[in-house]
Amino acid sequence: MASPYDTEVLLTREILVLRVINSENKYNLDPYYLLYLLSHKLTQMQSINKILIETTLPNIANRWSELMLPISRNKNERIRISTQIKNVINDKWKAVKRLDDLKIELGDLTT
Repeated sequence: MASPYDTEVLLTREILVLRVINSENKYNLDPYYLLYLLSHKLTQMQSINKILIETTLPNIANRWSELMLPISRNKNERIRISTQIKNVINDKWKAVKRLDDLKIELGDLTT
């Protein structure tokens, strides 16, 4: 998940960028639920056979589209999980912001 602090980065071809274009879909798939699905143990187990190591860098290429995501049939469950992931990610980004504010206040810190 890209944060507001990841806007000035250079991505190499080994980095796959996935976006949810329309969150109003039949699975209520939004960026937070997608993060959950991609982090799920069942998805991670599948990815072991899809990722190739090329000169020490992992590369999944288009094989990501072969992953079977464990999407819950229960809409309320999908929304609940998405909300929880969103809250945790937002808390993380707030903590990064507070650290940046402390660096400004106290001088350069190594974090």
